[in-house]
Amino acid sequence: MTRTFITGTGILLPVYNNYAEAGEVCGNGNADNADINIGININVEKVNSIALIIISKNSLSNAAKICRGLINKKSDEEYYKIYYEIFFFIEENKEGLIKSACELIKELNKLNEKESEKFKFHPFKFTNIKFEIKKYKKLSDEVTVKLLLENFDYIIFFLAAGAVVRLIAPYLKNKYKDPGIITVDEAGKFAVSLLSGHIGGANRLAEEISGYLENSIPVITTATDSKNKFSIDAFAEKFDFYIEDAKEKVKYYNEASLKDESFEIILEDNFKAGGIKHYVKGFNNAERIRIKGEFDFKNLRLNPENFNGKHKTIIVAIKKDLNGLSKSKNIAVLRPKRLVLGIGCNRNTGLNEIEDFVSEVFEKNGIVLNSIRNIASIENKKNERGLLDFGFKYGRFIDFYSKDEINAFMKSFVSKDTQVSAEYLKSPSFKYTGAYSVCEPCAMMSAKNFTAPLIPKQKKGNVTVSAALIEDIKIKFR
Repeated sequence: MTRTFITGTGILLPVYNNYAEAGEVCGNGNADNADINIGININVEKVNSIALIIISKNSLSNAAKICRGLINKKSDEEYYKIYYEIFFFIEENKEGLIKSACELIKELNKLNEKESEKFKFHPFKFTNIKFEIKKYKKLSDEVTVKLLLENFDYIIFFLAAGAVVRLIAPYLKNKYKDPGIITVDEAGKFAVSLLSGHIGGANRLAEEISGYLENSIPVITTATDSKNKFSIDAFAEKFDFYIEDAKEKVKYYNEASLKDESFEIILEDNFKAGGIKHYVKGFNNAERIRIKGEFDFKNLRLNPENFNGKHKTIIVAIKKDLNGLSKSKNIAVLRPKRLVLGIGCNRNTGLNEIEDFVSEVFEKNGIVLNSIRNIASIENKKNERGLLDFGFKYGRFIDFYSKDEINAFMKSFVSKDTQVSAEYLKSPSFKYTGAYSVCEPCAMMSAKNFTAPLIPKQKKGNVTVSAALIEDIKIKFR
């Protein structure tokens, strides 16, 4: 199985080889030929791209401390492994700084390999990091700033906060689209969460990197954080939930939290209950938050009469029809990324045909598209443009399985004597791909769900789809 992430960072400027001799340039510098596939550890589920804007030797030194900290990061609280793409942005005429950065990257790669080997077989203690150098002509150029804002999850400027504000202000969109932006002063004394603190994750990252810098203080100015109160957008960012009607709900719910109003969090199928309980108990208003997780997906029935507005309710569910509860001002609906969508398609099937059929199937089954974590298919479809476009639009990554992996799974799953029924041998899938089936087994393998698909195989035109629930990961916290 190979896992493909489609990211925006490949379209930027010429890249230096991680292992090249200092100052040696690798690659042809052609952004159009950038490779979108990232070969990484099979358990990685998210790519975080970080741009480090290096101005001086001091900022390079502080960047090195942050990188070493990320390499040595060992967190039991992560629900999924993260692959870090870290880019050192340096002005092209600073040859000495570029040479020092190349030497640093060689050192960091050795450290990363050493640390990764220690935790090779531990499912929650392994960090993958890729380091590269990118050069720019002038930081104030519109093209450079726009590319940074549009292609990175986080940007760390080793500049004064005021200078960064003037630099980025003309190109900002909104809190739901802008990356998390942090500024670190020349001495590394302050890590300031400047923009997109909650949804963009800047608050969390500022606190983290301040721990990697000696005697550094994280500067967090959002109201809920300064008072250590629960906030719905930070909660959603932490657990990878999509907030419906976010613009209205975030402000309303965070104001309620600051006023110490009571909250109830209802978790469909007890999803991530352990981690959420652990997370909530750290807030000053934890006693005002009640967590219920006894609802099963298939039997989720919510009566509007039980929600009378005396407290705020957060419902975490993939179920679309909630008896109109989402229309209530006192109810916020969050969509967990807990579905894998298996897709099979004929050659040259377009995005629109795939999208229309998937939407139809999800509507029929009462499930929302915002609950898709990733797509899964057979490796023959790695270059299928319509499938890739759909995966980029709705999922975080795409898992591609070989026909041998699919058939081995089918044999073990279909019957105890590992005999696959004749109907699979006669299927169009087997005829054209050599795999007994595609969408169902791919969805189930990717979700690590070995019981049954939530949505069995559906077919229309050139497309087949199936969906599987992701098995919830149980974590014990110290």
